[in-house]
Amino acid sequence: MRHPAVRWSVLAIAVVAAAGCCYWAATLEQRALDKRRTLSAATSDARSLQKALADTRRALSAMASPGQAAVSWSRQATASIDTARAKLAALMTTDGGAALREHAERLDKLADAEARLHDNAVSGRALMASDVAFGEALPHVDALDRQVAETIGAMIETGDRDLAATRDQQILALAGALGVLGVAAVLLTPTPRRRDLDEPAAVADGAEPAADGLSLAVPPAPVAPPMAAVAPVAVPAPLALPRVELTPLAAACDALARLADGDKLPGVLDTVRPALGARGIAVWLASADETTLQVVASSGYDRRIVERFPVIAVTDDNPTAQAFARVRPVTLAAAAGQPAAVAVPIAGARGTTGVLSLEMLGMREAGADVLAAAGIVASQLATLLEPLPKAGADPADAPPARAELG
Repeated sequence: MRHPAVRWSVLAIAVVAAAGCCYWAATLEQRALDKRRTLSAATSDARSLQKALADTRRALSAMASPGQAAVSWSRQATASIDTARAKLAALMTTDGGAALREHAERLDKLADAEARLHDNAVSGRALMASDVAFGEALPHVDALDRQVAETIGAMIETGDRDLAATRDQQILALAGALGVLGVAAVLLTPTPRRRDLDEPAAVADGAEPAADGLSLAVPPAPVAPPMAAVAPVAVPAPLALPRVELTPLAAACDALARLADGDKLPGVLDTVRPALGARGIAVWLASADETTLQVVASSGYDRRIVERFPVIAVTDDNPTAQAFARVRPVTLAAAAGQPAAVAVPIAGARGTTGVLSLEMLGMREAGADVLAAAGIVASQLATLLEPLPKAGADPADAPPARAELG
């Protein structure tokens, strides 16, 4: 599809169709909001109607009781019946409220029963007043209250079904919009031209056939200079990550496996450090209660600097503490003159006993091979190290270690 008019037509049709689908979804949302507002108003009217019926029930019961102020309770009952009549009229005009029309006459019968109850109560005919209240008036109240509850429940159920159907239609509309745009994108994606279709085939020997069958001389195309005549352009080579030297690493792991004296560990680390391309390497050992970490062996650092290394808490916000707490390697990229750093947990059968930390040489980053090699060294150290004893603990109670450190 290369013709501009066709491409613009397809784009316009796709935009109009997608806009139509979106407009349909927006219209459905507005209808759903209107239905929810109508249902909320109907629910509020139903609650007000049920409250008015409850007030009427209480007033009628009080009127039928001896010793009560019948006139005052009659006024309250009349006001409650009028409120119930207004709320019932509002409910009957909503969708699903037509079922209440046949019960509207109950309020008229209730008003007549309240008038007779008032006359009997004022005249002192307590027995007749009780018969009217509990035999005629209150059954109308209970029946109307029950019908209102059933009607509003049916309205809520219908509203939930309508809302679910509206949501399905909205999903369909949005899916249609996305589908139309996707099809348009596929149709409008340019395809590469075929050279053998767009360019006529050249005739051998620099000539092309003429209309009369004769050959017309075609000047030869300029020949590009040979590659050797073009001055080469220097392209900077990409920076390569430091590669791990396997031979010294294998020798270091063999030395760690044979290590029995902790004082010789720094010498082994001197072999590990250049193999990993690290400027400095340190072994941090955890205390027996696993709350602190301190350096017990290092390589590449001045002794005076090592003596100033602090005892860090495992909850501190630094790569060494994070590697111990999370039991997984943590890396820190080089930035602002600071070299890249790697911290690998020393974990074995006895749990996590420490951390192996590296500082890379120069501004080089630590690649996946450096992390893997550091993990191998840390795993080898896990078989040698024991946690530091607690402060004040008896050294005889500490578990035996293959290499005594610290």
